[in-house]
Amino acid sequence: MKTRKINIGLIVLTLICAVVLTGCFGRTKPPYVMDQYTLDYVSPGAGERRPVDELVTVERFAISPQFSSPSMMIRTGQYRFETYDYSRWHVNPADMVTGFVLRDITRSGIFKGTYSYYDTELSRYLVEGYIEEFGETADGKALANIRVTFLDTSRQNPVEQIVFQKQYVHSTPVGDHSASGLAAALSAAMQEFSAALITDIGMALQGKTPK
Repeated sequence: MKTRKINIGLIVLTLICAVVLTGCFGRTKPPYVMDQYTLDYVSPGAGERRPVDELVTVERFAISPQFSSPSMMIRTGQYRFETYDYSRWHVNPADMVTGFVLRDITRSGIFKGTYSYYDTELSRYLVEGYIEEFGETADGKALANIRVTFLDTSRQNPVEQIVFQKQYVHSTPVGDHSASGLAAALSAAMQEFSAALITDIGMALQGKTPK
């Protein structure tokens, strides 16, 4: 009788252990999927410009620390930011913006050659940038706030090397307040910024002051 009670106790203990182990290992939640986004827009046209017989290098744009991550930032109020859950930029916005600026200047055809910051070619002209804000604002707009400096390195005086420095602020409403909506709206803002920058560089090469 005593042996039978011991056997029943072992069986019950075994069943309890089996249930616990099943709960711990048999119902593990599947890992969540992180959606990744990038900009996507048609490169601005070259217009009627004739290419200058010079080279240009697009340096990697610097970026404000709070936007220096793949997180898709949303300003929700003073001192406060949030991000879209399970959604992020494919790369850091600084690299993404730099890449598109290089692409658009190259396709504009206003220079004989264009180079990125990791090339070893020596260019007369440099494009430098600082991204102050890149994300969704509290009033539901996609904001690209970028300061650009266009330099002529053939000049000796560092101050005189600055051909122009300009703040570009472009915003577009985010339609459905989603990560994909933000990517689409920022793409539109970037297209406007890129077109304005290319126009200003073209004017500067003609000796005119950008508006």
